[in-house]
Amino acid sequence: MSDPTVSALKRLLAACLLGVFVLAPACAQALPPIIQPVWYATSVDSSAGMAHFSIRFDRAPDLVTADEFFRSADGFQFWTDTASDDPIGSTYAGILGEGPLGTQAVLTNTNIPGTGSLAVIWPQDPSYTGPRDPGGWGSIEAYGDYTLGPDNSVSFDLPLSLLHAANGVFYYVFETYQYGAGGLIDYAGISGQEYFVTCVPEPAEVLLLASGLAVLAFMARRRQTRRT
Repeated sequence: MSDPTVSALKRLLAACLLGVFVLAPACAQALPPIIQPVWYATSVDSSAGMAHFSIRFDRAPDLVTADEFFRSADGFQFWTDTASDDPIGSTYAGILGEGPLGTQAVLTNTNIPGTGSLAVIWPQDPSYTGPRDPGGWGSIEAYGDYTLGPDNSVSFDLPLSLLHAANGVFYYVFETYQYGAGGLIDYAGISGQEYFVTCVPEPAEVLLLASGLAVLAFMARRRQTRRT
């Protein structure tokens, strides 16, 4: 490889690296990452008939700011089922008439004026004629409240009867959102257990890693060319 070509490649790589260092932080600021949990757990008090949910996020969630559809800047939603370890799949199957309904519940934070900050929804199929929740999943059985902790945590308590879980056992999956847009990652669990989440690299970190690998590959190829 001629020296002018090597110099041109060096300049190109330098420009790419400069772009990564300059643009990646700007993109991260323009599109803040969706809140993600670092720890989550449920506990059950069978004698009192109550379930306790607790999540600690990687930053303080903004559950107050909402758009015209009452969707929070940061939101969370639980899907629960006492009969299936795939609450999301069983809920969709039930609503579409491809499976049974009656063992599922959807728990979501809401900004609907005059209500609690948490809604408990029982999914219903399209033939259901009663009042539906704004998302169309089914009937709202109850409103509740959650507590925001100083450690970026959210916690709330619900009667087991609202989860169709008289025996205190239920499966759940929860997701985090920005104004209704999903985080693309589901966090699953079973009642009475706690979980720690492995850190997911930020987009800027991924770009820096990719650029570093590209530089290493270029240097290795250059050394191989010199040997040849």
